[in-house]
Amino acid sequence: YAPGDKIYATTPLNTYEYLQGTSMASPNVAGVATLIRSYYPSLTAVQVKQIIMESGTPLKNTVTIGEDKHKSNFADASKSGRIVNAYNALVLAAKMAKK
Repeated sequence: YAPGDKIYATTPLNTYEYLQGTSMASPNVAGVATLIRSYYPSLTAVQVKQIIMESGTPLKNTVTIGEDKHKSNFADASKSGRIVNAYNALVLAAKMAKK
């Protein structure tokens, strides 16, 4: 999972707004993937995905989903049950690159 709600972002005409959605979340994950590949270019795309999925910070909170304000366990609303963590990803990438 990558944060994608209430992201303060640049918008046209040199302004800023709070935005949400995958357009805000995917750059976080892409940035971590790029960081991993810049330090460890020999890692494959499959390995980078595995690193990102396994290195996130676990979150066991209840979250509010959608406009209907449905409450759910974070793990049920997220494929990994974790929030992307660049530091942990680099630590795991270093271990994987040594194999």
